[in-house]
Amino acid sequence: MKKFLFLYFLLISISIYSQTLSGIVVTDDSARLPKTLVVNMSSDQKVWSNELGEFSINAKPGDEIRFVKENYEREKVIVSNNLNITVRLSKIPMEIEEVKIENKRVAEAKKEELRKSIGLPKGPEKPREKPAEAVNDILMPLIGIPPTIKIQAIYDVLSGKSRRLKRLYKYEDLQEGLAWIRNNVDLEYFSDAGIAPERFNDFLIFSLRDEKVLMYMKAKNLGGITISLDNNIKDYLERIAQK
Repeated sequence: MKKFLFLYFLLISISIYSQTLSGIVVTDDSARLPKTLVVNMSSDQKVWSNELGEFSINAKPGDEIRFVKENYEREKVIVSNNLNITVRLSKIPMEIEEVKIENKRVAEAKKEELRKSIGLPKGPEKPREKPAEAVNDILMPLIGIPPTIKIQAIYDVLSGKSRRLKRLYKYEDLQEGLAWIRNNVDLEYFSDAGIAPERFNDFLIFSLRDEKVLMYMKAKNLGGITISLDNNIKDYLERIAQK
């Protein structure tokens, strides 16, 4: 009899604590959202919504479930007795147009042509000295008509000043990007995943080896940077565990 009661209560416990939360992820316009990252913050289980935006994840009442999708605001849900839900994600207004892989000069020329055609003034630029380049600032003027010798450009290239300026600007842009990440991502999300706040900067530097992290940081794409960083958590935790 005691064994029977034990098994009875065991089955009840399993039924209470091993439930499945199911649902769909949609946009504000009710369009289905595939490939949305769904995370149970209590168990660290992660799943992705399918092509129809549908998902299923183990959860129990009180668990916090987070939803992350590139270009969309993050959303979280506290599990209740309702185990079939619809989650709506709002589109993030793009601060910078999606990064495109094309010739830099062509892209800049197109942007300048568009700016002139609609009569817009140039946007504010960082007050930086332009580093001289061997081809554009030395060779091209020499073969032009009439030929021109740019003494300052020759000095800047030969002395290494141009190279130092490029390194400085790259460093400044990197620090600006890292500051943007720290000010915008949900640090609790990564803390719950096993990365303590004091290790977050080290984790960011580690993640910069991932080109997607650099791309989304440059584009200030919050959803994209969250997913890209999430993809580096496992490797980072394994690395620090080996030390």
